[in-house]
Amino acid sequence: MKFIRLATVAALSTTIFAGGVQGFAEEAGESKEVRDTTTEGKITFTPGDDDTIVDPGTEGPDVEIPVITDPDGNNKGPLTISTVPTMNFGSQIISTTDETYNMVAERQQLIGTTGDENKVPYVSMAQVDDTRGSNEGWVLNLSLTEFEAATDTQNKVLKGAHISLHDPSIRYSLDDAAQMPAAHATGLKLMPNEAGVAVMTAAPEKGAGKSTVEWGDHAALAQQIEDGKEVVENTSIKLFVPGSTAKDAVTYTSTLTWELESTPGNEEE
Repeated sequence: MKFIRLATVAALSTTIFAGGVQGFAEEAGESKEVRDTTTEGKITFTPGDDDTIVDPGTEGPDVEIPVITDPDGNNKGPLTISTVPTMNFGSQIISTTDETYNMVAERQQLIGTTGDENKVPYVSMAQVDDTRGSNEGWVLNLSLTEFEAATDTQNKVLKGAHISLHDPSIRYSLDDAAQMPAAHATGLKLMPNEAGVAVMTAAPEKGAGKSTVEWGDHAALAQQIEDGKEVVENTSIKLFVPGSTAKDAVTYTSTLTWELESTPGNEEE
């Protein structure tokens, strides 16, 4: 497993008693040898609080993925969201026909460097850590609001715009494919102001450890860089905007909400 963010690791200690003890007993004045005996080796695990990010693959550059934190700068616990993508669809010319825009590829900091000039295009990912040790399963849902202008403008809402997610892949930290969670189907549509939809799901007895759903392809991003493209695009995340929607020359923004539930498939009472 390759970690791409340095973390403090708490040591786990235990005492293991080895077998092979030989003892002697006196019985009726005779010496009796004990040639076989048993003792116990024990280890107890408790829910973890690791806050590292696992590299989604080996094809991409070595980068440092930022970890999501709360207002106090913390993100530790037995079931938590480690990282999620921010989606920027760039600057586009107003069009009167239906348009689908690829997301501008996110950029991550090369390990051991500082400054934006040392950030490189990278795939987008959402990662869940489950170190509860209960094997209950979980589901990561995503919802979004309407794309709205922050300024006072005539056409404040980008009506009919929606995001779609394509060709997801799963990276899993455990060497057990049977416990790997499942990604959403390709072409998943995220419609504004609707209930969240599952982007990664771990049924009961699945999803322990670190699970990452990834969108994008390192080789495709690298090819765009080699071709000298000024804006590198991630074609696995798209924004559709109807041509019939009125658009003003402003920035429209949507809020994406990522919600991790511990009991997939159970409805709220």
